[in-house]
Amino acid sequence: MAGPSSDLSRSSRYASVLDILSAFPSFTKAEIYPALKNENRPFIGRIIHRLIEEDYLIETGTRSRLLYSWTEKGKALNKTLWIDQQVFTPAMKRSPTEDRPRERLLRLGAPDLKTSELLAILVRAGLPGESAIQAGEKLAALFGDNLKGLSFKTKSELKQISRAIGETAYCQIMAALELGKRYLTQEQGPSEKPVKITSAAAALNFCRTRFNRLAQEGAQEEFHIVLLNQAHQVLKTKRITVGLSNKSLVHPQEVFRPAVQESASSVILVHNHPGGDPTPSPEDIRITRELRAAADILGINVLDHIILAKDGIVSLKEEKIF
Repeated sequence: MAGPSSDLSRSSRYASVLDILSAFPSFTKAEIYPALKNENRPFIGRIIHRLIEEDYLIETGTRSRLLYSWTEKGKALNKTLWIDQQVFTPAMKRSPTEDRPRERLLRLGAPDLKTSELLAILVRAGLPGESAIQAGEKLAALFGDNLKGLSFKTKSELKQISRAIGETAYCQIMAALELGKRYLTQEQGPSEKPVKITSAAAALNFCRTRFNRLAQEGAQEEFHIVLLNQAHQVLKTKRITVGLSNKSLVHPQEVFRPAVQESASSVILVHNHPGGDPTPSPEDIRITRELRAAADILGINVLDHIILAKDGIVSLKEEKIF
C-alpha cells in the first residue's frame, strides 16, 4: 500500500503536468515537452490520453502533428478532484486485519496512528470501489496539516472529495473535530481567580477571548448570555438560540430564564454576525432595548450587549447606543 508521502509525490507530479497543459488553449506534445523536461514522456502521454478519454481534451490534426485542444468540459476541469481520482484508485486492496486502523488503535493506542488512519476510523465504512482507508488518505492528503480547514467544509464538499463520506461519516468527522476543540479549551484550565467584569472594556476583553471561536467560525447567528453574581464575577455562559430564520433573534423569557435559575444579578448579552461585520443593525438595537426593559422588571442589570464577527467586536455600551 502506498504511504501518504508517496501519494503526495504522485499528486505533485500530476499537478505539475496539468498546470502546464492548462496554460495552453491548445498544444502539441512537442510544444509542452520543453516545459516538462524533468518529467518522463510516457507519464505525460498517459495523462493526455486519460483527459481525452474523459472528454476534457479533443485530438485533431495529422499523425505527424497531433493537436490537443480543451473542450468546454476541460475548461471547467477541477484539477484537485481529478488528480485525487487518479492517485486514489479503487485498486487498493483491503489491509490485513492487524493493519486496519481500528485494530491498530486497539493494539497500539490512538497516538501511534497516522492522521489518515484516524480519519478512516471516523469514515468507518467505505463503498464499492472506495474504502474508508482510501477516504481517510484523501482527507489527510488535503487537510493533514490543516484540520481547522477541514472543520469548515460542508457535507457536499467532503462528498466531492470522497464518495465514501456520506451523512453519517460527515457527522462523525465534525463531531470529532468539535470535541477536539472543546478538549483543548478544557486543557487550558479555569482561571485561578473568578473573572470580574466592571466595565465595557472588561466585558469586551472577556467576550473576545471566551467567544473567539464563535466570532471566527460561526456559520449561523447565535445568541449567548453571560451570567454574573452581585460582585460582577462571571458565573457561567449560556447559549440561548442558534440560527433563527425569522427577524426576532430572541424572546425575553428564553434569555432571562438561565439568569433566574442561577440567581444572577447582572448579564451581558452576546451574539455574532456571521457575515463578518460587527456593526449593530437597527434590529440589534431594538432587541437590546426590549431586553433591557424586560430585565428591569425582573430586577436584573444588563451590563452590555456585545456583537462579535470576523472583522471585529463592538460594545453597544461603548458606542453609546446601549
